[in-house]
Amino acid sequence: MRPIVLLALLPFVAHCTEPPAPQTVADQSASASPRQPDAGENPSLQRWPLIPGETRGNSPGPMMPGRIYAPAEGPITCPSQEFEAFFHAFLNNGDLQVAYTAKPYVLKGPYYLQHNTEPGDPANPQWETVEVHRPMHDRYRYDAQRQLYVSDSWLLPGQKWTGIDAFGRSTDNSPTQLEIRQVSQTEYAMHTRDRITTFSKRADCWYLTHDWTLDPFEGCQWPDQCRSMREYEGGFMDELD
Repeated sequence: MRPIVLLALLPFVAHCTEPPAPQTVADQSASASPRQPDAGENPSLQRWPLIPGETRGNSPGPMMPGRIYAPAEGPITCPSQEFEAFFHAFLNNGDLQVAYTAKPYVLKGPYYLQHNTEPGDPANPQWETVEVHRPMHDRYRYDAQRQLYVSDSWLLPGQKWTGIDAFGRSTDNSPTQLEIRQVSQTEYAMHTRDRITTFSKRADCWYLTHDWTLDPFEGCQWPDQCRSMREYEGGFMDELD
């Protein structure tokens, strides 16, 4: 029996709640950072010691290495009518993610995550579909220097991902499995190991319109196989309940 990667379930849970701002652990070597918070400007920032490579600039909170705080000035415009160029810009810019996530977009995921039921139980629906009115901030970036997609932490409004830390060094984010498939002239789908995210063309630009978290328990035989698959993960599902 192949292992079930239950990290697939996290996006559906996370997108039903407001994504938290990234938090970092205080590091004793933070004094080596080229910028330290000014208590006179914003005393609350003293609660967030910088770690090596982390940046803050004018950001209201700390930012993980590899990004800058550069909120849009004035109206946000479509970065490109050509999908691939749009998609790369969208992944790396928090303000574009706000502007070009459809409101609402359709979020689909396993029913059991939201209703505390057992995966695979035929007494319940397999899927839960909801409309979400918040922008979607994902964990993928496009590394133009290496020309590949990489994993990252949340990118929030006003933040732009550069892949370069405060010392001018590449963050060398890990490559991720991500493919783009053209569905039609007006629709593209982003496929990752665990999800399918759809972008649709509207009059002014492309918009993220659907996000589907796949079910790692799909096709399991109820009840024995489904329950054994859950037990295989050492109770991880219980932590999501």
